[in-house]
Amino acid sequence: MEMRILESIVARAGGSCAVAVAGPPQCGKSAVLRALASGCGGAAGEDGGFAVRLDGGEVSAAEGRPAGCRAALLVTTDGSFGVPRAPAEEERIAQALEAEGIPFLVLVNAADPASAACEGVRAELEGRWGAALALNAEAGCDGEEIFSALLLCFPPVRLDLFLPDWLAVLPEDSKSAADILARVRAAAPAIRTLRGCASIADAFADGDLFCESCETDAETGRAVCRLAAKEGAFYRALSEECGAEIAGDLDLMAYVRSLREAKGFYDKFGKAFAAAESSGYAVVQPDAEARLLPPELLRRGAKCGVRLRADAPSYHVVRVDVHSDVSPITGEGEQGEQLARNMLDCYGRDADAFWNTDMFGRTFRDMVCDGLREKTVPLDARDKLRRALVRIVNEGKGGVLCILL
Repeated sequence: MEMRILESIVARAGGSCAVAVAGPPQCGKSAVLRALASGCGGAAGEDGGFAVRLDGGEVSAAEGRPAGCRAALLVTTDGSFGVPRAPAEEERIAQALEAEGIPFLVLVNAADPASAACEGVRAELEGRWGAALALNAEAGCDGEEIFSALLLCFPPVRLDLFLPDWLAVLPEDSKSAADILARVRAAAPAIRTLRGCASIADAFADGDLFCESCETDAETGRAVCRLAAKEGAFYRALSEECGAEIAGDLDLMAYVRSLREAKGFYDKFGKAFAAAESSGYAVVQPDAEARLLPPELLRRGAKCGVRLRADAPSYHVVRVDVHSDVSPITGEGEQGEQLARNMLDCYGRDADAFWNTDMFGRTFRDMVCDGLREKTVPLDARDKLRRALVRIVNEGKGGVLCILL
């Protein structure tokens, strides 16, 4: 047996590790101990137990529950040795070990470990307790296989999930990220052993991701699972984030080109709109759009010079605070007044319910919002307003101009 396996058990146990060999009577516990002692090179004591000294501590095994027990082998049988199986005793011992948090491996001692009957018992116990091996203790057993399997029965210390790089930029409230977190949270309670970390693959079986690999470090108790995206998952997530249907490379390229145009607009006007939102007014200064005009000879009395001119559009962004006032008539007299008071009381109790109140086939929210949308500069005044602003910018000297439209 490779000593690194026993050294890993010592590392997981935090020092010396006493392994209990327990099980129903006459199921082969002594034979298992003898086989393990032979495989480990340890000397069996009078009680059949053995101990192996290592640099970091000691691994020992004994029948029953030795002091300082940190792991266990639950030995049972499939009934092929003439001794009937004792499921109730198996259950009692396993529950006791589980209640104390002691990692354990089930060993099914059988005359023919490869038989269908033995495999049925082994599969049943593995499904119940997480791990089970079939062996013939009298014919000898593989100590390395047993201790390697026992190592994987220790609880995981850490489980790292590596996601595709593009998922790292998504916010936690995105559909893709929320789905991953929900699946991990649902699977986590069932992962009680290092071996069980591989079951994370089942959690993603019907999702957009799949478990590409799951590696475990038995000595440190760390598991690393790498998730990869199924075909089409990237474009589905991209469609969700963009708010547009992107089914493949063609749609992606078309969308990127449209974003280029939108970015050009935003780079030019974005800061001005942000400034107008905060201060009420902003200007997009002319730049590359300037049109240079031919120079002109300029005379002022005896002086002579050259007049240089340039034209360029500048954009003035103004925030206009629009107000809407709608006063639906509720009726006349006391009945109308009472209805109005009921409406005010409704607003006090639930503002959203008030604004969603339907009157005359429209909600209050629609009434006031339609009023806001109707507040625009009339068509015939827009050009006059633009020309007036041109005069203010080009001819104003800092004073106040009063222009009647």
